[in-house]
Amino acid sequence: MSRKQSLTKKGKDDLPVTREESDELQMILDRLAVQDPEGESFEGYLNSLCNSLSGRTLMAAALIDRLSRNPTPAGFRTFQCLEKVVEASPYKRSLRQAAYRFSQKGFAAAQRSAPEKVVLIRDEHRSAAAHLFMVQGTMWIVSAFIPETLGIYALITAFLENDFDTFNVRVAETRTQKLYRDYLQELSPHAAGGKPVEIPLWHAARLFFEMLDFWTRKESYAQLERGRDLFQRYHEPDRKPYVYELMPAVERPERHFSELEIEKLLEGVDLAWLRFDKEALSPCHEKLKALDRPLLVIPPEVQAERRLEVLGDAAESLCQGKMRHLFRRFFEEQAMVLKLSSAEDKARRAWIVAQNLASGSPVAKNPAVTGLVMYSMDFYWPEDFKETEETRERERRTESGIILP
Repeated sequence: MSRKQSLTKKGKDDLPVTREESDELQMILDRLAVQDPEGESFEGYLNSLCNSLSGRTLMAAALIDRLSRNPTPAGFRTFQCLEKVVEASPYKRSLRQAAYRFSQKGFAAAQRSAPEKVVLIRDEHRSAAAHLFMVQGTMWIVSAFIPETLGIYALITAFLENDFDTFNVRVAETRTQKLYRDYLQELSPHAAGGKPVEIPLWHAARLFFEMLDFWTRKESYAQLERGRDLFQRYHEPDRKPYVYELMPAVERPERHFSELEIEKLLEGVDLAWLRFDKEALSPCHEKLKALDRPLLVIPPEVQAERRLEVLGDAAESLCQGKMRHLFRRFFEEQAMVLKLSSAEDKARRAWIVAQNLASGSPVAKNPAVTGLVMYSMDFYWPEDFKETEETRERERRTESGIILP
């Protein structure tokens, strides 16, 4: 029997998850199977998992059901985290069954008469926390609250500015979480979606060291070194970004380019971080100018196809090596933030772009990359790409979704 059938069979006690949800469930179960419930990274992972499932009661109920059939300490803590998500849903019966199974294996706290007594996250007793903000003018803003010794906590913030030229790292010390909570509240109105997303501390460490690599000046100063020391404890360089634990792989992502709505996907995104070099773009710019002034009369459809070919060639030649890695990581983080913010459709679009960039497949027809080629040229040569009434009348949409004159 296939995994999908085992999760979606029509017995009265089974929950009707889709194949995609089944794959996502299996990824979560595999991740929990290797977790140490007493480990430093587990609480951050668990909190992010519960946040991502907070609006998905069916998935939460299905996960609880699977975990209760083979109870473990990590599974029980996940059950505690998700109880309140499920108890007010149509899947409350599954919650009671799971509680009984856990109690049969010695997790007696699952048999409870007062739901409010089961608490996963205790305000002043949380050992660590990390958040990611998407704010205009910065690539990523990573913040973390990390325990030190003798009741002291380190509050660390790191972000890039000024086209990778400035890497700001600040570390403060405190004895309570209040300073961290106040900081999150102060910065939240400036973040995309009006709030940060909570991420595992190991992923925050990854982002810190990636920003350090992207930074162009490579200088050293005391606060940076302090931040490096703090994050080094949690850094897992061989581990894939957190989004790979949240979203299933997309096979042949180029087949899904027609789903991409580039304007909506890039809405509110600070594209300055993805601008191509002006000098490198010059040949493409000259070719497009030549197409706009043909010696012979060319049908609009033919001209549009030629423009698309020029953009595709430019995308393929420019989006490689470090630039391709930057694009990949940018869209992976976009997908993660959107996923954790319950913006499922936009998360999938960003994930399709990221999966194409991660696959090593050609990017010539990736609408996000070709769109960013156009954005870059419009930034450097705005007078050459002004839209006129004539171009609006000739505008057409290609199969890949990008609009060209």
